Amino acid sequence: TPTASELRRMAADCARAGFPVAIHAVESEVATSAADAIARAPKIANAPHRIEHCSECPPEVLDAVARCGATVVTQPAFIYEGGDRYLATIARANLPHLYRTRSLSERGIPLAFGSDAPIADPNPMMGIQAAITRQSASGASLGEDERMDATSALSAYTLGSAKAAGASAARNLGCLTPGRLADIVILDRDIAAIPPDELSEARAVMTIIGGEVVWAG
Repeated sequence: TPTASELRRMAADCARAGFPVAIHAVESEVATSAADAIARAPKIANAPHRIEHCSECPPEVLDAVARCGATVVTQPAFIYEGGDRYLATIARANLPHLYRTRSLSERGIPLAFGSDAPIADPNPMMGIQAAITRQSASGASLGEDERMDATSALSAYTLGSAKAAGASAARNLGCLTPGRLADIVILDRDIAAIPPDELSEARAVMTIIGGEVVWAG
């Protein structure tokens, strides 16, 4: 738990040594400090600085993150797994600002999705479903204005995550185009054509790594 000035120094030291900075930020005050530290740190040529989670993101934090140039790596599956608890414990005025996704994307902030496993289910389909529906496990809605379409949610899990990992990953991973590594998962259904609340039921039937089939179910 460094102070804001210590965080700025640590971020600058890491960046000057050639390392991208990743700052864990849940509360809005911490996300603001993270954005400030990243804005002041030197840029890294081969990888972006990142804010991990950016869980509480009211308008002033959204503005600060947009200005600093960081990539946000967040976890929409928390809306599903923790949504009912958030609705019961967090002030109503703050609920629309939790785990924002669409607002980040619309502001041009680079966005990547992950699971934060083992804290949440590592199944990416659960995160894609939550990003689209913004529904908790009980079916309650949370932050409806942050709903994304299936293509955008899938992209955040694939190409967005590759870009967040750095220039080499962005060149080789994240989408199916000639010249990239053939790392592919085949699902048992077309996730762009099924109802969003069925996405978590999709299952892998084949996994390909580097063009080699390594698992088939």
